[in-house]
Amino acid sequence: MNNLRLLLPETILATLALGVAFVDLFLPAKKSRALYHLAWLSAAGVLAWIAVSVGDASTYGVGSLWVADPFSQFFKLTTLLTCVLCLLLGLDYKELPSRHAGTFSALMLLSTAGLMYLVSGTDLLLIFVALELVSISSFILAGFERTNPKSNEGSMKYFLFGAFSSAIMVFGISLYFGATGTTHLTQATAVPGPMLILALVLILMGFGFKASLAPMHFWVPDAYEGAPTPVTTFLSVAPKLATFAALARVFGAIFPLQTYDLTLLFSIMAALTMTVGNFTAMFQTDTKRLLAYSSIAQAGYLLIGLAVGTPLGREGVMLYSFVYVAMNVGAFAVIQAVGSAKGSYDLSSFDGLAKHRLGLALALMFCLLSLAGIPPLAGFMGKLIIFSSAVEAGHWWLAVVGVVNSVVSVYYYFAIAHRMFFREPSDDLAIPVGAYVCGGVALAVVGVLLFGLHPEPLLAGVRASTQILR
Repeated sequence: MNNLRLLLPETILATLALGVAFVDLFLPAKKSRALYHLAWLSAAGVLAWIAVSVGDASTYGVGSLWVADPFSQFFKLTTLLTCVLCLLLGLDYKELPSRHAGTFSALMLLSTAGLMYLVSGTDLLLIFVALELVSISSFILAGFERTNPKSNEGSMKYFLFGAFSSAIMVFGISLYFGATGTTHLTQATAVPGPMLILALVLILMGFGFKASLAPMHFWVPDAYEGAPTPVTTFLSVAPKLATFAALARVFGAIFPLQTYDLTLLFSIMAALTMTVGNFTAMFQTDTKRLLAYSSIAQAGYLLIGLAVGTPLGREGVMLYSFVYVAMNVGAFAVIQAVGSAKGSYDLSSFDGLAKHRLGLALALMFCLLSLAGIPPLAGFMGKLIIFSSAVEAGHWWLAVVGVVNSVVSVYYYFAIAHRMFFREPSDDLAIPVGAYVCGGVALAVVGVLLFGLHPEPLLAGVRASTQILR
């Protein structure tokens, strides 16, 4: 295979994951907590390695089934950052049994490695294997709280929908091979025809499952509600963003939507995903389910950037992806702290939070307002670029749908803020905040404020990372 060195970061991460699982066999149970530290340090080390190599031409190139370019590096960085933050949240999540720390950490690292392979894949076989690595790890992680019936139920639904989506994608790959004579994306020579169009639609449906696009989103609420909160945080961010990177490569650079008459399909899916996510979130009483539907709506906003198929749309997707890490991780970190202390993730658990923990209440409010796209927070800048790209490309109706959905989302985000600041506490329980959760919340709030008030450095980094090699 040519240029195998281009996959060195993800290969090393997968090796470290196996190393963590191996060490777990011999480490005494009372010391197994150290494996969380070994795992996040491993992910942080690979993250630092990739960050240092940004701009180094020797790290870019095209291999047999993969490619390493500035675009893939950008999404590998966001995926690794999410993994590090979620592993740190796991250190303060008391419901995770310490005796299974090695298994949990290894699965998180393996899932992240799969996502890194995914964003570099240029062959459908590698893409499928990468998605399966992510899926199998995620199925187990979602049901990690084995004594929790909701965790078991959510994991089972996730597995069943995942198996169905894998079958659809395999069928799409077989049709693609029949139409082009290859599974390689950049070596296809067939002209657009019914078989190739159907193949691309089925492959899109397979991607849509991981990105929680409507109507492939039905597994999301139950899986997110039942999974351990650090896992919910990871699933709501990392697989979604890596899948959008793969979608941008396949349907942006290799098979342009306009050429294959898929623009309308993408636009309808974006509008449907936003609308289903936001309007269903309005009726949720559990914060994890509420943010699950919120994450579905966020996928709809991101899909607008791909639907317009312009460089500005791609920049909007990349910018919003990066700030989405801060917004969502920050929100889930606060929800984890409150839910663990109260023993419930019901909205009523947040009544009067500002009187007990003003810092947590403010941090959650900033993250929620950023998710709603309220200026001058970072989410506003991301949505502004995405909606502007739709208007620039003549898809003004899609921008209008996006703006209307953003206004709708303010209702349920402010419902949480209203409970925190304008209701009396339902009890006097103390809400302890671990050092790792506190650090994650602080980092998220800094990101939400910094990139909202001063987005130029992030915009410059995004523009420098838009190049996609073939």
